[in-house]
Formats: sequence, C-alpha cells, structure tokens
Amino acid sequence: MNYYSPAAQERALDAAYDAVEKVLDGMFAPLSRHAMNARWNQACEAMAKYLEAKDSGEE
Repeated sequence: MNYYSPAAQERALDAAYDAVEKVLDGMFAPLSRHAMNARWNQACEAMAKYLEAKDSGEE
C-alpha cells in the first residue's frame, strides 16, 4: 500500500532527477572514481526511493 502523498512523490522524483543530473554532469568534470561512484550510488538510491513512493501495491 502506498502511504506517500502526491507531494512526497513529486519531491522524490525531483530528488531522483537531481541525482541523475549530477551523475551526468560528473561525466564531463574531472572527478575521481570514488566521487563518481558516490554520485552514482546516490542516484540509484534516489530512484529507488521514488519507485517506492510511486508503488501502488498492485502488480
């Protein structure tokens, strides 16, 4: 069952977009392997949180 409000879903989506944008920006910046890995992990976590917020419990 989804307990996230539409506003919370929107904030989770915004966070996911921001995290992915940081990853893409990092591809054109001189980042260390560790920094790029950290950004990638943050993007994955943000997208997982968004998907959890979006989940209606139906399959």
